[in-house]
Amino acid sequence: MTDEPQLQPPREGAPPVSNWGVFGDDDEVGTLNYLTPEAVRRGAASITTGERYPLNLPVDLPKGRPIGRPEHQKTAHLLNLEFAGVVVNDDHLVLATQGSTQWDSFVHTGAVEDGVDGVFYNGVGVEAVDENGYAHRNGIDKVAQRGIAGRGLLLDVARLVTGSDAPLPNDYLITADDIDGCLQSASAEILPGDVVCFRTGWVEAYLDEDEEGRTSMMEPVGATGAPPSPGITADLAPLAQEQRWAAVAADNLAVEASPFRPDNARSAHVRMQRNLGLPFGELFDFRALSAAAAADGRPDFFFVAVPLWIPGGMGSPANAMGLR
Repeated sequence: MTDEPQLQPPREGAPPVSNWGVFGDDDEVGTLNYLTPEAVRRGAASITTGERYPLNLPVDLPKGRPIGRPEHQKTAHLLNLEFAGVVVNDDHLVLATQGSTQWDSFVHTGAVEDGVDGVFYNGVGVEAVDENGYAHRNGIDKVAQRGIAGRGLLLDVARLVTGSDAPLPNDYLITADDIDGCLQSASAEILPGDVVCFRTGWVEAYLDEDEEGRTSMMEPVGATGAPPSPGITADLAPLAQEQRWAAVAADNLAVEASPFRPDNARSAHVRMQRNLGLPFGELFDFRALSAAAAADGRPDFFFVAVPLWIPGGMGSPANAMGLR
């Protein structure tokens, strides 16, 4: 008996280079199906020192968020309330679920294309999101109910290209050659079910800036109204499919280079997240983890993330940690 997922050919009406129907017509978690018990055990085996590396930004960063995402607000609805000798504090948040370190759900990005039967991953249509904004298929709640745990592999493209801790230029496009370079320098390989993590240095550059510099880094450019940052290209879709990446996380604004490419053929959110069912994790902080990997030459670690169980949610804070 095997714990490998039972894979089917892509179904009729699927886009090119697609996993629609591969994990079943009703699947809602995509390539997370590659996180089999064996893949999780392999990730756990990468823990050798017991060091813990939280990978999240504070939930109030970055500020000046694009596309209408609200700024973080915290309110104490109980403030040093004394009752029968007990003192109680309690608070609540206004929180953009995709405003800081976060996971996209599979209704975050879809596309309307001729000859393709569906808008979101696995052929799900827009009717899956009701008039109140609840996703009845492909919501982040489906990911939250299983969690993400497996071997993480940190590809430190910034260090490979710059030879230092410096970030990549904002217009840098990460290609398969960069991936090969990182793997060769670490004598590593990507295994099926790996969570592939890209360090661009963008988040570290943002954290190191003063308030004026941070505001400047979040200034939108181009027609899409997105701030600039380096990232991957959609041309990595066939490689991700062939190597069976379970998820991808990056320390930048969108995993892919920003501002986004203006058509579906060049959008990694479409060709990788939507077509492959490959979860995207954005705005991760890999500073401490990358320093540890550079010190001992070991890029693998145990990756754990448990998104918030938000019924019908379109995204969630990442709630991620690396263990070595």
